[in-house]
Amino acid sequence: MADEVGIVMKLYDEVSPTLKSITGSSKAFDKTMDDLEESLKAYDKAQTTLTEKMSGLKKEMAENSIKVKEAQQAYKKLKDETSKGALDDAIDEQTRLRREMEETKAVIDANATAYKNLYKEVTSAASAESRLSNRAGDGSTGILSALGKAGLGQMAGDAIMEISNTMIGSALGGDGGSLISSALSSAVSGAAMGSLAGPVGTAIGGLVGGALGLATGGAQIFANQDEAFKAYYADLYQAGQDRAEESLTAGSATASQRELDAIAFNRLLGSGVGDQYLSDLRVLAAATPMEYSDLTSMSRALATGFGDAPDRMLELMTAIGDAGSAVGVTASDMTAMAQAMSRMNSSGKATLEYLNIFQDRGVDVIGMLSEAMGKTQGEIYDMISKSEINGRDAVNIIQQGMETAYSGAMEQMAETFSGLTSTLEDTMAELDNARGEGYNDLRKEGLQSEIDAYGGALGDAIQNLNRISGENDAYMENLSEQYTREALSALLLGEDTTLFPEEQQAELRRMREDFLAASGAYEDGNEEAGLKMESLRQEAEALATAAYESSDQYSLLYDSEQDLVGAIQDLTTAFDGWKNEYELEQEKSKGQGAIWLDDIMIGDPDDPDDGVGDVIRKKDEASLTSLFGQIFGSHAYGLDRVPRNGLYYLHQDERVLTAREAGEQSRKSGTTLQITIKDNHFGADMSVEAVAQTLADLLERKLAAGVIG
Repeated sequence: MADEVGIVMKLYDEVSPTLKSITGSSKAFDKTMDDLEESLKAYDKAQTTLTEKMSGLKKEMAENSIKVKEAQQAYKKLKDETSKGALDDAIDEQTRLRREMEETKAVIDANATAYKNLYKEVTSAASAESRLSNRAGDGSTGILSALGKAGLGQMAGDAIMEISNTMIGSALGGDGGSLISSALSSAVSGAAMGSLAGPVGTAIGGLVGGALGLATGGAQIFANQDEAFKAYYADLYQAGQDRAEESLTAGSATASQRELDAIAFNRLLGSGVGDQYLSDLRVLAAATPMEYSDLTSMSRALATGFGDAPDRMLELMTAIGDAGSAVGVTASDMTAMAQAMSRMNSSGKATLEYLNIFQDRGVDVIGMLSEAMGKTQGEIYDMISKSEINGRDAVNIIQQGMETAYSGAMEQMAETFSGLTSTLEDTMAELDNARGEGYNDLRKEGLQSEIDAYGGALGDAIQNLNRISGENDAYMENLSEQYTREALSALLLGEDTTLFPEEQQAELRRMREDFLAASGAYEDGNEEAGLKMESLRQEAEALATAAYESSDQYSLLYDSEQDLVGAIQDLTTAFDGWKNEYELEQEKSKGQGAIWLDDIMIGDPDDPDDGVGDVIRKKDEASLTSLFGQIFGSHAYGLDRVPRNGLYYLHQDERVLTAREAGEQSRKSGTTLQITIKDNHFGADMSVEAVAQTLADLLERKLAAGVIG
């Protein structure tokens, strides 16, 4: 980066004073122009490199944006450290690319600014030199030519590109700005290059450059659109995959929980009764703002007191649901009220503890008891304290009171946004549950098969193999540690080794001598000797590692790993599984061009003469070979009639007539042709009809080929 920016800055610093010092010396001026031309060529090359680099960075940024989006989806789904790390890496890469793009643009801008300033001084110096030498025309033309050769047009084009990108892009948007700015920039560059040939060359260069700029801008717009197209449908594909996976995960969990619910409620309410009750519960959940899971919790609370009357349980839950919806309590509050009613019914006691569960949540059960029993609330409290109110009677009164006071509250709440949201969630849960039931029912067969297999002889065999594998791992770790222990023992204690060959033992003995010498020096107060001792220790450990990884045992392990990789490669070659992922990625990399190609190859199914696609679809033509046979096949004797629009291969000296000319020729050739056969050269055994047919075939081919007529 620093090299590119330095090219023009150095050019400006060195050439500018020289230009200012020119006082009419043509030789000095020409020399300066030559140096300037070479420097400007270097600038042009640097700017081209920077522009290409910017294009590459933009492409990387587009690809990185897709990676960031995919990483965000993965982290949102998995919520684990691996996906978080991948997301962090993608964001870091995006930050790096953005910073590098900003730095590159800054360099391009800095070069352009320096170039503009230099151009002003060149123009000024040229004017001064022309006046002094009375060669204004030659000087001006030479300078402009030099600047044109050196890439001055590119500098002007860059400036126009920057201005138009800002102004036109603001008015027309990114694509419009890119298209017009590309055309203008190329037109200016073309005009500058054409200026070497005079005004006409300038005009032609500008037109050609503008046309090329339009083409380049159009191609870039198409590339941008195509990338957006691919990213869009890739997101649609991934979203569909994610939705299916989420539906399966949620549905499997729901179906699994409902399977457990069925077992529990069949035990609570009776075999078969529990299944029907849960079915009714799902209907209630779908029609009310209550969640199915909340209703099952309330049902478990009620089952201990009303398990012999499932219909009553549904009535009580409706009453509690209406009351809870009216006073605005949570599902857990409603479950607590259900527990209180169940305990009063099963115990036969209406205690203040149970009744306060309702009172504390805004349901005035004391008032309900007071009204139903014709007592004041004070008298009701007195009766409660003396246990004079039967629990079952209290439940009946409270149920009737809630049904009277709060009936229809759940239906009203179900029409609110919150209620509709809850109802929709229940509906979607039913949809997911269908997928989950299908998966779980069939998957249970596979799970049972795995349990049977791995719990039997196969499991015993795998356990034995795993035990051996564990022993292998331990053996190699022990061996590695033994190499290290022996090397350190030889260095620090002077002990003999059992694993190292003689050459390495000799090296360890030499290291031992160095270690003893360093140890003695350290004892004498030489601090640097301590560094030597630590260095020898690290050297011994490195020697141990190298010896271990060169051992026969390690080589055997390494060879087995290589054999495994080779075997997997052979297996991969033998099957086509690897192609699936490759072909899927290839399909996902296709853009709008693939759609156009499909239109050409497949065509319109309703059009019987729809080119390539129709030929492929025809049952009597098995492959594209037949198509190319029709297009490029030989018709050495001509064709009676061109059957369809298309390409046809012609031979030398053959002619093609228009449809009108062919019709006129056919009409003219419709005269009677009389043939007299004097001698039968076709064979005595041929009939007259056979001879006539043979002649007709020959004449038809001759006429078609244009030989007769």
